[in-house]
Amino acid sequence: MQIADRRLVAAAAVLALAAACTKNNNANTPTTPSCTVTAGTISASSFAAAGGTGSVPVTAGTGCTWTATSSATFVTITSGGSGSGNGTVSFTVAANTGASRTATLTISGTSFTVSQSAAGPTSAGSLTAPTANAPIGGQTVTDTRPTLVVNNATASGTVGTVTYRFEISDLPTFPNDPVRTFTVDGIAEGGGTTSWQVNRDLGPDVLWYWHARATDGTTTGAYSSTETFRTVGPCSITVSPTSFSVAGAGATIVVTVGAGSTCNWTATSNASFITITSAASGTGSGTLSASVAANTGAARTGTVTIGGQTVTVNQSAGGGATISVSFRMRDPAVSGASPATECRITSSTGSTCVLESTSFPLGTNGLVKFDWAVQFTDGDVRTFSQSGGNSAFSFTWTCGGPQSTTEGASQPLSVTLTVTDSNGATASASAGSGNQPPLFVRLFKC
Repeated sequence: MQIADRRLVAAAAVLALAAACTKNNNANTPTTPSCTVTAGTISASSFAAAGGTGSVPVTAGTGCTWTATSSATFVTITSGGSGSGNGTVSFTVAANTGASRTATLTISGTSFTVSQSAAGPTSAGSLTAPTANAPIGGQTVTDTRPTLVVNNATASGTVGTVTYRFEISDLPTFPNDPVRTFTVDGIAEGGGTTSWQVNRDLGPDVLWYWHARATDGTTTGAYSSTETFRTVGPCSITVSPTSFSVAGAGATIVVTVGAGSTCNWTATSNASFITITSAASGTGSGTLSASVAANTGAARTGTVTIGGQTVTVNQSAGGGATISVSFRMRDPAVSGASPATECRITSSTGSTCVLESTSFPLGTNGLVKFDWAVQFTDGDVRTFSQSGGNSAFSFTWTCGGPQSTTEGASQPLSVTLTVTDSNGATASASAGSGNQPPLFVRLFKC
Protein backbone atom coordinates (compact mmCIF):
# COMPACT_ATOMS: atom_id res chain seq x y z
CA MET A 1 0.00 0.00 0.00
CA GLN A 2 2.81 2.36 0.70
CA ILE A 3 4.31 1.82 -2.71
CA ALA A 4 0.94 2.40 -4.38
CA ASP A 5 0.33 5.61 -2.42
CA ARG A 6 3.67 6.95 -3.40
CA ARG A 7 2.83 6.31 -7.09
CA LEU A 8 -0.50 8.20 -6.77
CA VAL A 9 1.23 11.18 -5.20
CA ALA A 10 3.81 11.28 -8.04
CA ALA A 11 1.09 11.14 -10.69
CA ALA A 12 -0.80 13.96 -9.04
CA ALA A 13 2.34 16.08 -8.98
CA VAL A 14 2.92 15.54 -12.73
CA LEU A 15 -0.64 16.57 -13.53
CA ALA A 16 -0.33 19.70 -11.40
CA LEU A 17 2.90 20.67 -13.14
CA ALA A 18 1.36 20.14 -16.59
CA ALA A 19 -1.61 22.35 -15.71
CA ALA A 20 0.72 25.09 -14.49
CA CYS A 21 2.69 25.00 -17.74
CA THR A 22 -0.45 25.20 -19.79
CA LYS A 23 -1.64 28.27 -17.85
CA ASN A 24 1.71 30.02 -18.37
CA ASN A 25 1.71 29.39 -22.14
CA ASN A 26 -1.81 30.85 -22.56
CA ALA A 27 -0.80 33.98 -20.71
CA ASN A 28 2.15 34.68 -23.10
CA THR A 29 0.30 34.19 -26.56
CA PRO A 30 -1.17 37.54 -28.03
CA THR A 31 -4.73 37.61 -29.43
CA THR A 32 -5.44 38.86 -33.01
CA PRO A 33 -7.79 41.95 -32.99
CA SER A 34 -11.08 41.78 -34.98
CA CYS A 35 -11.11 44.19 -38.17
CA THR A 36 -14.47 45.66 -39.05
CA VAL A 37 -14.75 47.95 -42.13
CA THR A 38 -17.97 49.91 -42.59
CA ALA A 39 -18.91 51.83 -45.78
CA GLY A 40 -21.20 54.75 -44.91
CA THR A 41 -23.95 56.43 -46.92
CA ILE A 42 -23.11 57.33 -50.54
CA SER A 43 -23.46 61.09 -51.18
CA ALA A 44 -25.14 60.61 -54.57
CA SER A 45 -26.04 57.53 -56.56
CA SER A 46 -28.27 58.93 -59.35
CA PHE A 47 -26.74 61.27 -61.92
CA ALA A 48 -27.99 63.28 -64.90
CA ALA A 49 -26.46 62.85 -68.35
CA ALA A 50 -24.03 65.66 -67.60
CA GLY A 51 -22.33 63.48 -64.95
CA GLY A 52 -20.93 64.64 -61.60
CA THR A 53 -19.04 63.56 -58.47
CA GLY A 54 -19.80 61.58 -55.30
CA SER A 55 -18.20 60.06 -52.21
CA VAL A 56 -18.60 57.32 -49.57
CA PRO A 57 -17.14 57.59 -46.03
CA VAL A 58 -15.28 54.53 -44.71
CA THR A 59 -14.97 53.64 -41.00
CA ALA A 60 -12.32 51.08 -39.98
CA GLY A 61 -10.18 50.24 -37.01
CA THR A 62 -6.56 51.27 -36.79
CA GLY A 63 -4.51 49.01 -39.03
CA CYS A 64 -7.57 47.66 -40.85
CA THR A 65 -7.12 47.89 -44.63
CA TRP A 66 -9.77 48.20 -47.33
CA THR A 67 -10.14 48.70 -51.14
CA ALA A 68 -12.70 50.22 -53.51
CA THR A 69 -13.47 49.23 -57.12
CA SER A 70 -15.81 50.35 -59.96
CA SER A 71 -17.47 47.94 -62.38
CA ALA A 72 -17.70 50.45 -65.28
CA THR A 73 -15.28 52.88 -66.91
CA PHE A 74 -17.69 55.81 -66.76
CA VAL A 75 -17.42 55.75 -62.94
CA THR A 76 -13.84 56.60 -61.99
CA ILE A 77 -12.46 56.42 -58.43
CA THR A 78 -10.52 59.65 -58.09
CA SER A 79 -9.24 59.11 -54.51
CA GLY A 80 -9.51 56.48 -51.79
CA GLY A 81 -9.06 53.45 -54.03
CA SER A 82 -7.48 51.79 -51.00
CA GLY A 83 -6.72 52.74 -47.42
CA SER A 84 -6.12 51.83 -43.78
CA GLY A 85 -8.32 53.03 -40.97
CA ASN A 86 -10.93 55.72 -41.54
CA GLY A 87 -11.11 57.35 -45.01
CA THR A 88 -13.25 58.49 -47.93
CA VAL A 89 -13.77 57.04 -51.41
CA SER A 90 -14.35 59.81 -54.01
CA PHE A 91 -15.55 59.12 -57.56
CA THR A 92 -16.49 60.91 -60.79
CA VAL A 93 -19.30 60.03 -63.23
CA ALA A 94 -18.48 61.00 -66.83
CA ALA A 95 -20.94 62.79 -69.14
CA ASN A 96 -23.28 60.45 -71.03
CA THR A 97 -23.82 60.75 -74.78
CA GLY A 98 -25.91 57.61 -75.17
CA ALA A 99 -28.54 55.48 -73.37
CA SER A 100 -29.05 55.32 -69.60
CA ARG A 101 -26.53 53.16 -67.71
CA THR A 102 -25.52 51.77 -64.27
CA ALA A 103 -22.34 50.76 -62.50
CA THR A 104 -21.48 49.07 -59.17
CA LEU A 105 -19.13 50.67 -56.68
CA THR A 106 -17.75 48.05 -54.20
CA ILE A 107 -15.97 49.02 -50.96
CA SER A 108 -14.66 46.07 -48.90
CA GLY A 109 -17.62 43.91 -49.81
CA THR A 110 -20.29 46.62 -49.60
CA SER A 111 -21.85 47.45 -53.00
CA PHE A 112 -23.48 50.66 -54.19
CA THR A 113 -25.39 51.05 -57.47
CA VAL A 114 -24.61 54.23 -59.47
CA SER A 115 -27.13 55.10 -62.20
CA GLN A 116 -27.03 57.77 -64.94
CA SER A 117 -29.74 59.16 -67.24
CA ALA A 118 -29.58 58.93 -71.02
CA ALA A 119 -28.31 61.87 -73.09
CA GLY A 120 -30.98 64.35 -74.20
CA PRO A 121 -31.97 64.70 -77.86
CA THR A 122 -29.64 66.86 -80.01
CA SER A 123 -31.37 69.80 -81.69
CA ALA A 124 -31.07 69.61 -85.46
CA GLY A 125 -29.46 72.46 -87.40
CA SER A 126 -30.73 74.00 -90.61
CA LEU A 127 -29.42 74.67 -94.11
CA THR A 128 -30.61 77.40 -96.44
CA ALA A 129 -30.93 76.88 -100.18
CA PRO A 130 -27.69 77.55 -102.08
CA THR A 131 -27.78 80.16 -104.84
CA ALA A 132 -26.93 79.42 -108.45
CA ASN A 133 -23.70 81.07 -109.57
CA ALA A 134 -22.95 79.83 -113.11
CA PRO A 135 -24.04 79.22 -115.80
CA ILE A 136 -27.22 81.25 -115.42
CA GLY A 137 -29.68 83.40 -117.34
CA GLY A 138 -29.89 81.15 -120.39
CA GLN A 139 -26.31 81.92 -121.42
CA THR A 140 -24.79 79.84 -124.20
CA VAL A 141 -22.01 77.47 -123.19
CA THR A 142 -19.61 75.85 -125.61
CA ASP A 143 -18.42 73.03 -123.33
CA THR A 144 -20.49 69.88 -123.79
CA ARG A 145 -19.74 69.05 -120.14
CA PRO A 146 -20.12 72.40 -118.38
CA THR A 147 -19.33 73.00 -114.70
CA LEU A 148 -22.28 74.00 -112.52
CA VAL A 149 -21.41 76.32 -109.61
CA VAL A 150 -23.49 77.37 -106.58
CA ASN A 151 -22.76 79.76 -103.74
CA ASN A 152 -22.77 77.60 -100.61
CA ALA A 153 -25.81 77.18 -98.38
CA THR A 154 -25.74 78.90 -94.98
CA ALA A 155 -25.75 76.55 -91.97
CA SER A 156 -27.15 77.34 -88.53
CA GLY A 157 -27.31 75.24 -85.37
CA THR A 158 -25.60 71.86 -85.20
CA VAL A 159 -24.82 70.69 -88.73
CA GLY A 160 -22.57 67.82 -89.80
CA THR A 161 -20.47 67.44 -92.94
CA VAL A 162 -22.32 69.12 -95.81
CA THR A 163 -22.55 67.68 -99.31
CA TYR A 164 -24.57 68.73 -102.34
CA ARG A 165 -26.99 67.17 -104.81
CA PHE A 166 -27.13 68.59 -108.35
CA GLU A 167 -29.92 67.95 -110.85
CA ILE A 168 -29.95 68.90 -114.55
CA SER A 169 -32.74 68.25 -117.05
CA ASP A 170 -34.14 69.41 -120.38
CA LEU A 171 -37.48 69.99 -118.58
CA PRO A 172 -38.13 72.44 -115.73
CA THR A 173 -40.04 69.76 -113.80
CA PHE A 174 -36.98 67.50 -113.46
CA PRO A 175 -38.91 64.28 -114.18
CA ASN A 176 -37.75 61.06 -112.54
CA ASP A 177 -36.40 59.80 -115.85
CA PRO A 178 -32.67 59.01 -116.15
CA VAL A 179 -32.81 59.76 -119.88
CA ARG A 180 -33.96 63.36 -119.29
CA THR A 181 -32.77 64.19 -115.77
CA PHE A 182 -29.19 63.64 -114.60
CA THR A 183 -28.38 63.77 -110.88
CA VAL A 184 -25.40 63.41 -108.58
CA ASP A 185 -25.16 63.25 -104.77
CA GLY A 186 -22.31 63.60 -102.30
CA ILE A 187 -20.45 66.51 -103.90
CA ALA A 188 -18.22 67.83 -101.11
CA GLU A 189 -18.76 71.44 -100.10
CA GLY A 190 -16.07 73.82 -101.32
CA GLY A 191 -14.83 77.08 -99.87
CA GLY A 192 -17.53 79.65 -100.56
CA THR A 193 -18.77 77.87 -103.68
CA THR A 194 -19.36 74.25 -104.66
CA SER A 195 -19.09 72.99 -108.22
CA TRP A 196 -19.80 69.90 -110.25
CA GLN A 197 -18.75 69.19 -113.81
CA VAL A 198 -21.53 67.39 -115.65
CA ASN A 199 -20.32 63.82 -116.13
CA ARG A 200 -21.82 63.25 -119.58
CA ASP A 201 -22.00 65.10 -122.90
CA LEU A 202 -25.09 67.27 -123.18
CA GLY A 203 -27.07 67.41 -126.39
CA PRO A 204 -26.48 70.40 -128.71
CA ASP A 205 -28.77 73.41 -129.01
CA VAL A 206 -30.82 72.52 -125.90
CA LEU A 207 -32.03 74.80 -123.11
CA TRP A 208 -31.02 73.02 -119.91
CA TYR A 209 -32.48 73.53 -116.42
CA TRP A 210 -30.50 72.92 -113.24
CA HIS A 211 -30.56 73.38 -109.45
CA ALA A 212 -28.82 72.07 -106.33
CA ARG A 213 -29.42 71.55 -102.61
CA ALA A 214 -27.31 70.93 -99.50
CA THR A 215 -27.56 68.18 -96.87
CA ASP A 216 -25.61 66.78 -93.90
CA GLY A 217 -27.42 63.44 -94.06
CA THR A 218 -29.89 64.48 -91.36
CA THR A 219 -30.88 67.98 -92.36
CA THR A 220 -31.58 68.80 -96.00
CA GLY A 221 -32.08 72.32 -97.32
CA ALA A 222 -34.29 73.49 -100.18
CA TYR A 223 -33.19 73.49 -103.80
CA SER A 224 -31.68 76.63 -105.27
CA SER A 225 -33.81 78.58 -107.73
CA THR A 226 -33.83 76.82 -111.08
CA GLU A 227 -31.42 78.35 -113.58
CA THR A 228 -30.88 77.76 -117.31
CA PHE A 229 -28.18 77.64 -119.95
CA ARG A 230 -28.09 76.60 -123.60
CA THR A 231 -25.63 74.33 -125.31
CA VAL A 232 -24.37 75.47 -128.70
CA GLY A 233 -25.85 73.97 -131.82
CA PRO A 234 -23.83 71.91 -134.27
CA CYS A 235 -20.84 74.15 -135.06
CA SER A 236 -22.57 77.22 -133.68
CA ILE A 237 -20.20 80.18 -133.32
CA THR A 238 -20.49 82.97 -130.75
CA VAL A 239 -18.41 86.17 -130.49
CA SER A 240 -17.94 88.60 -127.61
CA PRO A 241 -18.06 91.55 -127.64
CA THR A 242 -19.96 92.22 -130.84
CA SER A 243 -18.90 95.89 -131.16
CA PHE A 244 -15.98 98.21 -130.30
CA SER A 245 -15.57 101.99 -130.03
CA VAL A 246 -12.00 103.00 -130.90
CA ALA A 247 -10.33 106.43 -130.60
CA GLY A 248 -8.86 108.10 -133.66
CA ALA A 249 -5.35 107.15 -132.53
CA GLY A 250 -6.18 103.48 -133.22
CA ALA A 251 -6.04 100.42 -130.98
CA THR A 252 -5.86 96.63 -130.82
CA ILE A 253 -9.12 94.76 -130.30
CA VAL A 254 -9.52 91.21 -128.97
CA VAL A 255 -12.62 89.09 -129.70
CA THR A 256 -13.50 85.93 -127.74
CA VAL A 257 -14.76 83.17 -130.03
CA GLY A 258 -16.99 80.41 -128.66
CA ALA A 259 -17.38 77.17 -130.60
CA GLY A 260 -17.75 73.43 -130.13
CA SER A 261 -14.53 71.48 -129.80
CA THR A 262 -14.78 70.22 -133.38
CA CYS A 263 -16.18 73.38 -134.99
CA ASN A 264 -13.96 75.19 -137.49
CA TRP A 265 -14.21 78.94 -138.10
CA THR A 266 -12.47 81.64 -140.17
CA ALA A 267 -12.28 85.41 -139.78
CA THR A 268 -12.29 88.12 -142.43
CA SER A 269 -11.81 91.90 -142.17
CA ASN A 270 -14.26 93.88 -144.24
CA ALA A 271 -12.44 97.23 -143.84
CA SER A 272 -8.95 98.24 -144.96
CA PHE A 273 -8.20 100.01 -141.65
CA ILE A 274 -8.84 96.78 -139.66
CA THR A 275 -6.09 94.15 -139.92
CA ILE A 276 -6.37 90.68 -138.34
CA THR A 277 -3.11 90.15 -136.46
CA SER A 278 -3.72 86.70 -134.91
CA ALA A 279 -4.54 83.44 -136.69
CA ALA A 280 -7.52 84.10 -138.99
CA SER A 281 -8.97 80.62 -138.43
CA GLY A 282 -9.35 78.10 -135.67
CA THR A 283 -11.11 75.04 -134.25
CA GLY A 284 -13.16 75.27 -131.09
CA SER A 285 -13.11 78.21 -128.74
CA GLY A 286 -10.34 80.80 -128.88
CA THR A 287 -9.53 84.49 -129.34
CA LEU A 288 -8.92 86.71 -132.33
CA SER A 289 -6.87 89.94 -132.34
CA ALA A 290 -7.08 92.77 -134.85
CA SER A 291 -5.33 96.12 -135.23
CA VAL A 292 -7.34 99.27 -135.93
CA ALA A 293 -5.15 101.83 -137.73
CA ALA A 294 -4.94 105.48 -136.70
CA ASN A 295 -7.59 107.64 -138.35
CA THR A 296 -6.54 110.78 -140.22
CA GLY A 297 -10.01 111.72 -141.41
CA ALA A 298 -13.62 111.65 -140.38
CA ALA A 299 -15.20 109.06 -138.09
CA ARG A 300 -15.63 105.64 -139.73
CA THR A 301 -17.10 102.17 -139.23
CA GLY A 302 -15.85 98.74 -140.30
CA THR A 303 -16.66 95.11 -139.56
CA VAL A 304 -14.96 91.77 -139.01
CA THR A 305 -16.80 88.51 -139.79
CA ILE A 306 -15.94 85.48 -137.64
CA GLY A 307 -17.64 82.18 -138.41
CA GLY A 308 -20.63 84.05 -139.84
CA GLN A 309 -20.87 86.40 -136.82
CA THR A 310 -20.28 90.14 -137.27
CA VAL A 311 -18.14 92.35 -135.04
CA THR A 312 -18.57 96.10 -135.63
CA VAL A 313 -15.75 98.64 -135.11
CA ASN A 314 -16.65 102.32 -134.73
CA GLN A 315 -13.66 104.70 -134.88
CA SER A 316 -13.74 108.42 -134.12
CA ALA A 317 -12.17 111.03 -136.39
CA GLY A 318 -8.41 111.13 -136.32
CA GLY A 319 -5.68 113.58 -135.46
CA GLY A 320 -6.77 116.94 -134.00
CA ALA A 321 -9.61 117.17 -136.47
CA THR A 322 -12.27 116.62 -133.81
CA ILE A 323 -11.28 119.53 -131.51
CA SER A 324 -10.41 123.17 -132.00
CA VAL A 325 -8.34 124.03 -128.91
CA SER A 326 -7.56 127.54 -127.65
CA PHE A 327 -7.58 129.58 -124.44
CA ARG A 328 -7.34 133.15 -123.12
CA MET A 329 -6.11 134.88 -119.96
CA ARG A 330 -7.87 137.49 -117.81
CA ASP A 331 -6.44 139.65 -115.04
CA PRO A 332 -9.29 140.27 -112.54
CA ALA A 333 -7.33 143.22 -111.12
CA VAL A 334 -7.67 145.05 -114.44
CA SER A 335 -10.90 146.96 -114.94
CA GLY A 336 -13.34 145.04 -117.14
CA ALA A 337 -11.19 141.92 -116.96
CA SER A 338 -10.97 141.68 -120.72
CA PRO A 339 -8.59 139.14 -122.32
CA ALA A 340 -5.00 140.08 -121.58
CA THR A 341 -1.50 138.88 -122.34
CA GLU A 342 -0.13 139.65 -118.88
CA CYS A 343 -1.25 139.23 -115.28
CA ARG A 344 -0.09 141.76 -112.63
CA ILE A 345 1.07 140.41 -109.26
CA THR A 346 0.59 143.38 -106.91
CA SER A 347 -1.12 142.14 -103.73
CA SER A 348 0.56 140.90 -100.57
CA THR A 349 -2.48 138.69 -99.94
CA GLY A 350 -2.31 137.21 -103.44
CA SER A 351 -3.17 138.26 -106.96
CA THR A 352 -5.20 135.83 -109.07
CA CYS A 353 -4.71 135.12 -112.76
CA VAL A 354 -7.53 133.40 -114.66
CA LEU A 355 -7.18 131.13 -117.70
CA GLU A 356 -10.25 130.10 -119.72
CA SER A 357 -10.61 127.48 -122.44
CA THR A 358 -12.24 128.73 -125.64
CA SER A 359 -12.02 125.27 -127.25
CA PHE A 360 -14.91 123.63 -129.06
CA PRO A 361 -15.59 120.28 -130.78
CA LEU A 362 -15.66 120.00 -134.57
CA GLY A 363 -18.23 117.21 -134.64
CA THR A 364 -20.93 115.73 -132.44
CA ASN A 365 -18.42 114.75 -129.78
CA GLY A 366 -18.31 116.59 -126.45
CA LEU A 367 -15.32 117.99 -124.56
CA VAL A 368 -14.90 116.07 -121.32
CA LYS A 369 -11.46 116.87 -119.88
CA PHE A 370 -9.15 119.90 -119.61
CA ASP A 371 -5.53 119.52 -118.48
CA TRP A 372 -3.77 122.78 -117.55
CA ALA A 373 -0.01 123.17 -116.94
CA VAL A 374 1.39 126.60 -115.91
CA GLN A 375 4.95 127.75 -115.10
CA PHE A 376 6.85 130.99 -114.47
CA THR A 377 10.01 131.98 -112.61
CA ASP A 378 10.20 134.05 -109.44
CA GLY A 379 13.48 133.03 -107.87
CA ASP A 380 12.55 129.37 -108.48
CA VAL A 381 10.34 127.82 -111.14
CA ARG A 382 6.73 128.09 -109.93
CA THR A 383 4.43 125.34 -111.24
CA PHE A 384 0.62 125.08 -111.17
CA SER A 385 -1.66 122.43 -112.73
CA GLN A 386 -5.25 121.27 -112.90
CA SER A 387 -6.95 118.27 -114.52
CA GLY A 388 -10.66 117.52 -114.84
CA GLY A 389 -13.89 118.70 -116.33
CA ASN A 390 -13.45 122.41 -115.41
CA SER A 391 -12.64 124.45 -118.52
CA ALA A 392 -11.31 127.41 -116.47
CA PHE A 393 -8.21 127.52 -114.27
CA SER A 394 -6.89 130.16 -111.88
CA PHE A 395 -3.69 130.50 -109.88
CA THR A 396 -2.62 132.99 -107.19
CA TRP A 397 0.77 134.57 -106.41
CA THR A 398 1.92 137.29 -104.02
CA CYS A 399 3.97 140.44 -104.59
CA GLY A 400 7.48 140.97 -103.22
CA GLY A 401 9.03 137.83 -104.64
CA PRO A 402 12.75 137.42 -105.37
CA GLN A 403 12.45 138.80 -108.90
CA SER A 404 9.87 141.50 -108.21
CA THR A 405 10.65 145.21 -108.95
CA THR A 406 8.96 148.48 -108.30
CA GLU A 407 8.03 148.77 -111.96
CA GLY A 408 6.94 145.13 -112.17
CA ALA A 409 9.40 142.67 -113.70
CA SER A 410 7.92 140.85 -116.68
CA GLN A 411 8.41 137.08 -116.68
CA PRO A 412 7.27 134.69 -119.45
CA LEU A 413 4.22 132.63 -118.44
CA SER A 414 4.26 129.10 -119.88
CA VAL A 415 0.72 127.75 -120.36
CA THR A 416 -0.31 124.47 -122.05
CA LEU A 417 -3.90 123.26 -122.35
CA THR A 418 -4.74 119.68 -123.47
CA VAL A 419 -8.40 118.93 -124.23
CA THR A 420 -9.93 115.44 -124.47
CA ASP A 421 -13.25 114.73 -126.21
CA SER A 422 -15.85 112.03 -125.53
CA ASN A 423 -14.26 109.75 -128.13
CA GLY A 424 -10.88 109.86 -126.43
CA ALA A 425 -9.26 112.19 -128.98
CA THR A 426 -6.97 114.93 -127.62
CA ALA A 427 -5.63 118.26 -128.83
CA SER A 428 -3.26 120.78 -127.22
CA ALA A 429 -2.37 124.46 -127.41
CA SER A 430 0.47 126.42 -125.76
CA ALA A 431 1.07 130.09 -125.10
CA GLY A 432 3.28 131.63 -127.82
CA SER A 433 2.60 128.78 -130.25
CA GLY A 434 0.29 128.81 -133.26
CA ASN A 435 -2.54 131.27 -132.79
CA GLN A 436 -1.88 131.59 -129.05
CA PRO A 437 -0.10 134.85 -128.10
CA PRO A 438 2.81 134.84 -125.61
CA LEU A 439 1.72 135.43 -122.01
CA PHE A 440 3.53 137.10 -119.09
CA VAL A 441 3.29 137.80 -115.37
CA ARG A 442 4.36 141.22 -113.96
CA LEU A 443 6.05 140.79 -110.57
CA PHE A 444 5.77 143.92 -108.37
CA LYS A 445 7.27 144.74 -105.01
CA CYS A 446 4.68 145.16 -102.28
